[in-house]
Amino acid sequence: MKAIRLHVIAPLLCLCLVAQGCVALVAGAGVGFLISQQVLPNDVHVAQIRMDADRAWPKVHEALSFFVDPGTELRIQDSPRVARATVGGSKVTVEVETHDTEFTLIRIYAERYFTADSETADEIMETILERLRR
Repeated sequence: MKAIRLHVIAPLLCLCLVAQGCVALVAGAGVGFLISQQVLPNDVHVAQIRMDADRAWPKVHEALSFFVDPGTELRIQDSPRVARATVGGSKVTVEVETHDTEFTLIRIYAERYFTADSETADEIMETILERLRR
């Protein structure tokens, strides 16, 4: 009888968490990886992850390399950790910064025709986060 109650209560608890806006917490709780994700003014996409920047950095520029326009190159600077590329005609800048010994900040900004390209930045951020989850 207790097992049945647990099966009924657990989904209801998850539903309550999602309803209260804790989607990022629930999504990241399984792996303990994504701490926060937001879009700052000027469409700068920022994610804080629970991973050392030295481990995250190679995966970040590897993920970005899949988006680079043909005929252009990925420009990587290791100190500070900045990668620049042209993606779909947009100039993209990705920064990876050590926030603490176990935490890393990832910032992405994309610009096309002198205006922010939030859609491209969001697509790149999602791909990078998916790559880092593996």
